[in-house]
Amino acid sequence: MATVSPPISEKPLSTAILESITLGRYPDSEDVASSELPPSVLPDLLAELGKAQEHVKGEIRRVSREVAPDVDEWISQAKKLQADIERSKATAREIVEQAEAGKTLKEKAKDAANKVALLEKEVAFSETLTETLEQIKSVSILLGEAQTAIVRGQVTASLDKIQHADDAIENIAVFGNTRAYGLLCDRSEDLKAAIVEAATGSFNALIVVNATEQRITIRDQSSDQAGINLIEVTAALEGLNALEPVLQKLRQGIERVILNPRLTIIDSGTVPKIRIDGDAVNISGTSTDTGIISLLEDLDQVVGYLGIQLPSCIAVPLSSTLLPALFERLVTEWLEPRMPISVEEIGSFQPFLDRLVQMAQHLDHLGLNGRESLMKWVESVPRTWLAKRKEAMLSAVRSQILTGLHDTKIVERVETQTGSKGDVMVDGGDGANDDWNAAWDERETDTVKSHSVPPVVPQSTDGDDDASAWGLEDETMDDVIRTDQDPRRRMHADGANDEVDEEAWGWDDEDGNKKVESTPPKAINDDQPVANGNNAPTVADEQQLTLKETYTVTLVPDGIIELIKQTIADAEALSDHRYAQTPVAPAGLELYTLPNLALNMFRATASMSYSKLHAGNMLIYNDCNRLSDQLRVFVSSQSEKEGASPLAPTARTSNKLKLEADIRALDTFAKRAYSAEMEAQRTILRDLLDGAQGFVNCTVRPFVSECENAIAMATDRIREVNKQWAPILSRSALLQSLGSLLTTVTTKMIVDIEDLSDISEEESKRLRSFCDSITTLSSLFLQERPQTFTGGGADTSSEEADTTGIYCPNWFKFQYLAEIMESSLADIKYMWTEGELKLEFDVEEVVDLIQALFAESEHRRRAISEIRRSRR
Repeated sequence: MATVSPPISEKPLSTAILESITLGRYPDSEDVASSELPPSVLPDLLAELGKAQEHVKGEIRRVSREVAPDVDEWISQAKKLQADIERSKATAREIVEQAEAGKTLKEKAKDAANKVALLEKEVAFSETLTETLEQIKSVSILLGEAQTAIVRGQVTASLDKIQHADDAIENIAVFGNTRAYGLLCDRSEDLKAAIVEAATGSFNALIVVNATEQRITIRDQSSDQAGINLIEVTAALEGLNALEPVLQKLRQGIERVILNPRLTIIDSGTVPKIRIDGDAVNISGTSTDTGIISLLEDLDQVVGYLGIQLPSCIAVPLSSTLLPALFERLVTEWLEPRMPISVEEIGSFQPFLDRLVQMAQHLDHLGLNGRESLMKWVESVPRTWLAKRKEAMLSAVRSQILTGLHDTKIVERVETQTGSKGDVMVDGGDGANDDWNAAWDERETDTVKSHSVPPVVPQSTDGDDDASAWGLEDETMDDVIRTDQDPRRRMHADGANDEVDEEAWGWDDEDGNKKVESTPPKAINDDQPVANGNNAPTVADEQQLTLKETYTVTLVPDGIIELIKQTIADAEALSDHRYAQTPVAPAGLELYTLPNLALNMFRATASMSYSKLHAGNMLIYNDCNRLSDQLRVFVSSQSEKEGASPLAPTARTSNKLKLEADIRALDTFAKRAYSAEMEAQRTILRDLLDGAQGFVNCTVRPFVSECENAIAMATDRIREVNKQWAPILSRSALLQSLGSLLTTVTTKMIVDIEDLSDISEEESKRLRSFCDSITTLSSLFLQERPQTFTGGGADTSSEEADTTGIYCPNWFKFQYLAEIMESSLADIKYMWTEGELKLEFDVEEVVDLIQALFAESEHRRRAISEIRRSRR
């Protein structure tokens, strides 16, 4: 930044000028003149300025004289430097010129070296080419010699030449992209094909398969081609990887000409005869011997002929493909179909197995393959026979189900129960008739608990379960009768026994670990007296009750049980010393599993097969019970028969049979079929009753018609079910089943009527008529009972007893409900306080009905209060 000097006017003029000059500012006259100095000062200032200029010039001259020597020296040095630079430039030019000359020499040397390398490569190529041409010439000579050998029929020599030629061609593989190499390879392949063709022709000439004459001729050496033998031809084909197709064709020829005809039985009942004559085997004539032994003899001859006539290089690989196919067809078409299933006939199969073992030993002696597969099948005969038995068992069960369903029969169940003389079941309550069993043997009776196995006949207590009257096994006969006659001890349709009934059914027992026991309904007469505690029966008064009833089953259970018995008989026979040496003796223990297989097959196919029949589920129920009863009897009889047997426990038939789980499964299957049928019928009944719409507006049209139709259809449905089931179920089972359906109807009607909040007089009459329509179903539960007279002897006449209350637990409640519909308030109060209404209804149920039937009044309030107080 320049320093601003003070104005000149403020300093002496000379001083100001000098400072300006020192600072590089040289004022001239114009500056001085243009300044604002006073005019009087300007002349002096100009003078001073001139002096200053002269002074400066003098100083400049002085300085120039002082530095002049140095400048001359600088100039001299610069000239020397200029000279040195010129010399350096000249030297550099010389160096560049020499470098350019060396590069030229290097290029000339490199070019010479390249020419030398090229000449060396040309020499090496010439040498390699010469060697390659010599190799090509030698390969061509070898190929020519091979071709000559082929023409002369020297297969082995031609193959050797070809192999040497291939080795030589492999040495010149580096020239694989040349035409010469390709031509040599093509020529080699052509010669190989010619050798294969010649060798194949020689092979076919030595092994002649004549399909027309059904003859195979095998010669070791050709008679018209000297030096050609079967081993050399085979070696040539194997060396060229062409033996397998030839052997495949030979195998097919042997099968087509010799083996297949022998394995086929002609329609006339004859088989071709195989004859071996020298080096030929052929089919010559027929034979009536169609047995397996004859077939095995012929096959053994053919195999022996091939093993002897053919060299091992052909026989061994040929046997690897020929014999397995032969043995498979022999087994599937001859041995297995003729393997007897019956134990008595299995001994006739032993000679076949012995002959197979001899054949296997012959194969081993000849060194042929196939012995292992043959012996493996011989060892698997017990498993094969067992598989045939299983197949026959399954087929028999299927056939039995298909045919046995078309026929039915009535069977009788005889059951016993210990009772006292005072029981109504024994003598009508007065002990007068000791000969009661004579009358019962001639008619149907209801069942009681049996010492054998009673049928499982469930009944629902609330219309939703299939069981009722269960759990009575531990009661005495008096307790049973008293329970069924006394309404206070009768089960109500309020679902209280749902849990017990479901447990009795055993639905949680899917795996059959629990045994389900149930008691069928008892034959009870409500009008007969009941034994009391003062007349308890003594041991001397006890008698055996023998009750009989009939029901319908198909022929399936009897057919299956016969199959099971026959199977067990065969298993026991195989454990006997007579059959200990039979080939299937090891399979005897496995026969004990076939009954389980048959029962599984029955359960698997029964549902579909029985579904085509009317009331098929009920027939399943009867058949399963019949089959399980027979199985229990069979197992029990086996145990009793072997009670004093000296056999070890593990060797006894009763311990080998594992039928307990299957018997339980049959019982469960029967229950499920019964339950499915009952639930289907209950669903139908509920749907029909739903048409009444809860009996609301049952006096208003068109609702009254809907209610009437619903009641009529439900009633008709139960009667139709009775018509379908009566010929099938036993009387006790039928009554319990119908009772369960009737319980469904009455329960729904009771609930619907109790749900009505207001019932007019006309509606109550209509509801009573609906109840009366349902009451007509009690005719289905009428049973005959004998009448006994004293004095004049026994009279065999009988009267009918209404057992509806026994099989329909809420029947009396339903009857009381019908009475309430048309009873006065005083009558209802009387039935509650003095009658048995309190045994069927709860207090609140009666109160709700009174409130729905009667208008609000002082009489209604007092009646309700009295009813509530009387229950406390």
